[in-house]
Amino acid sequence: MTTEAPDPAPARSIPAPALRETADIWFDTGRDPVIVWDAEGRTFRLQDPRDATCSLHLVTYPAGVRSPAELAAALAEGLAACDFPPTADGAAAGHVASALRAYGISPPPG
Repeated sequence: MTTEAPDPAPARSIPAPALRETADIWFDTGRDPVIVWDAEGRTFRLQDPRDATCSLHLVTYPAGVRSPAELAAALAEGLAACDFPPTADGAAAGHVASALRAYGISPPPG
């Protein structure tokens, strides 16, 4: 009998099942991804919920945001709606900015 390892996804994450196709292309793990953020609420990534090495950079702010979970939800929904094509190591800044603006959130400067 085999048991699955416990889910090591950090508490600073939200499910992003609508981004499964992107996750399947980049990670090929067969699991719905999550959007995770760092302790400061600055950096956001699309990540496999059980393997942190399978991740794709989405956006980094110069300082922590007020509501990281709200921003992560906007990224999850907004990027799924625009069917974003990632670059070699992350989401294109223009797609992220458009997704955030659609939810009334200012993208990071630069």
